[in-house]
Amino acid sequence: MIATALLIVVAVWAPTPFVLERPGPTFDTTGEVDGKTVMSIDGARTYPSETQLDFTTVYVVGGPESSPRILDTMYSWAAPTQAVLPLEVMYPPATTQEEISNSGTAAMDSSQDLAVAAALEHMGQDYTTTLTVHEVAPGSPSEGVLEPGDVLRTVNGEPITSLDGLRESLNDDEDARVDLMVDRDGQEKKLTAGTEESEGNRQLGVYLEREFDFPFDVTFSIDGVGGPSAGMMLSLGVIDELTPGSLGGDRHIAGTGSIDVNGDVGAIGGIRQKLVGAADSGVDVFLAPVENCGEVVGHVPDGMDVVAVDTLEDSVDAVTAISEGTDPASLRTCSADS
Repeated sequence: MIATALLIVVAVWAPTPFVLERPGPTFDTTGEVDGKTVMSIDGARTYPSETQLDFTTVYVVGGPESSPRILDTMYSWAAPTQAVLPLEVMYPPATTQEEISNSGTAAMDSSQDLAVAAALEHMGQDYTTTLTVHEVAPGSPSEGVLEPGDVLRTVNGEPITSLDGLRESLNDDEDARVDLMVDRDGQEKKLTAGTEESEGNRQLGVYLEREFDFPFDVTFSIDGVGGPSAGMMLSLGVIDELTPGSLGGDRHIAGTGSIDVNGDVGAIGGIRQKLVGAADSGVDVFLAPVENCGEVVGHVPDGMDVVAVDTLEDSVDAVTAISEGTDPASLRTCSADS
């Protein structure tokens, strides 16, 4: 009997090759967490707001170096608000916990920059973009021409002001070779580089780092949260801070979705858990990417309206309409056909 009991205890606490997703906390983009302001803007006039615009999170249990126990896994399997995923589905083989953490932090840092850029694009304010060569792909047309650290300034005499602008210039040129002006070690250099076609676009065959120079400083204090999914809500927070009045009136609105400089909202993971986390925080309106609608249908908490959005403009329009008295249920929502 004692041996049997020991076996049961050991089995209950044995690790499992899964990752658990549970509802996480929400963060008010224009509020405070643990006494620290989530977002601070310096160098531009800001305005107080009564709107609470939360980004949502997922609490993840498990990883390459810390597996959930059988008891935890069984509980999550039985809980309708949680998810159990095979470890290899979440993370590539041989990935370390440090690599996962670094990747999540980098994605969050990038989403913050993209959020500010998208907000400025929406508001019609200027900013500058710098593209620097991070790595030259072996065997690419740029091998032996471009070098890591080269800052791209012009292509065929036209200033390079954005990544999209560079892509358009490369695709507009029917010649397979382009003239480039770069900064290398503080010196301007004129170069001629080849391009190659990939998936219908002409490319230089280099990996680029993108840096933004905004007309003001934005500092985010978001500890322990990784990934790109806060982007759209951070953009809304920036717009609300820089605009007189309250973007969403006195409403408490949450949402999720990645963002790019053009304001396109992208799909994210764990949306069912984020819906529950938002409901637990008292949210009754949730902004969800259209691309995630298939996961939303049938999983909306009672008393919550979900508004489906494709772009930052959709989100701003929805929040503004709600502040003016529009019933959120009358706005675009997720359906089985979405």
